[in-house]
Amino acid sequence: MAGEEKTEKATPKKRRDSRKKGEVLQSKEVSNAVFIVGIFAFLSIFGSTMFSMLLDYMEHSLESIGNTGSSVEFMMNIMWSVFIIAICTVGPILLAGMVLGVLPVIVQTKGLFSGEAMKPKFSRLNPFSGIKRLFSLQAAVGILKGLIEITVVVAVLYMQVSEKMTQFAKLIDTDVIKIVAFISETVMGLLTTIMIMLVFVGAADYVFQWWSFEKKMKMSKQEVKEEYKQMEGDPQIKSKIKRKQQEMAQQRMMAEVPTADVVVRNPTHFAVALRYNQKIAFKAPVVVAKGADALALKIVKVAEENNVYITENPPLARGLYDAVDVGMEIPREFYTAVAEVLAMVYEAQNRKLEV
Repeated sequence: MAGEEKTEKATPKKRRDSRKKGEVLQSKEVSNAVFIVGIFAFLSIFGSTMFSMLLDYMEHSLESIGNTGSSVEFMMNIMWSVFIIAICTVGPILLAGMVLGVLPVIVQTKGLFSGEAMKPKFSRLNPFSGIKRLFSLQAAVGILKGLIEITVVVAVLYMQVSEKMTQFAKLIDTDVIKIVAFISETVMGLLTTIMIMLVFVGAADYVFQWWSFEKKMKMSKQEVKEEYKQMEGDPQIKSKIKRKQQEMAQQRMMAEVPTADVVVRNPTHFAVALRYNQKIAFKAPVVVAKGADALALKIVKVAEENNVYITENPPLARGLYDAVDVGMEIPREFYTAVAEVLAMVYEAQNRKLEV
């Protein structure tokens, strides 16, 4: 039903189908936090080395201005130096940015690449759908979350800056080196605070996205039943198939009754048809058909129509019915009783039993 409440957890099949469509748990705040914190950590570790390389390049460039040589050669050296310094400074930052931009997405989606998500959806061009998304609950939650994040960041930074302003006023009469050191320390403290806040924001957003994703994935009891039918097959259809298979098996079994040597019955509840091939002496008699109640009467009827010998032996009929499947040889414990029945059959038909 369309209005049925979704209270059941998503089944593995539902999760697989959603994953194929590109619907997976993912937090953009986590990706942003990893990117910004990763770049900050990268610059903290390698920034001084890259800055030293940049200063060395500038010093070398200033020294080469007074060197003699053709202007073409001088320009080529400058261009080559610029290329090398760009590779050594900007290149690592770009590479780190690419890795940090892609890695969180790969980890969160577990390497998912869905062509379904890349297919164009013309429904997105519908302005009414766009307006509906703008005023949806998800959009409202996103705006509220953004406002909370900005408010918290501004409040924390304001408190830190307010504390530092009183200290900065006392440094007005000191030398420049102390002022620069104080400013650097303040900036690093603010950046560290921002990094820590980004980590907490990312963690909180991931928890929220997990809760929202699990809520979206929930299924109604009817959906679970329909999925079970699709996976296991409709019980009614399975029942019809099973009944058809049983009918076909019975038809094949009834076709074997005319080839039997004897039918042992009890007298109406059970019937077992036996066939013994004397040409293969090392093989025991085989049960070619068996049945109970109505099927037993049907076996007896077919045996009568085809002049198959019928004998009543309730213990033997019940024992063979319970112990032997159709197409199987009789067990050793029935050899003596069955041999006596076959001897009686062959005597009635003036045949000799070869043992």
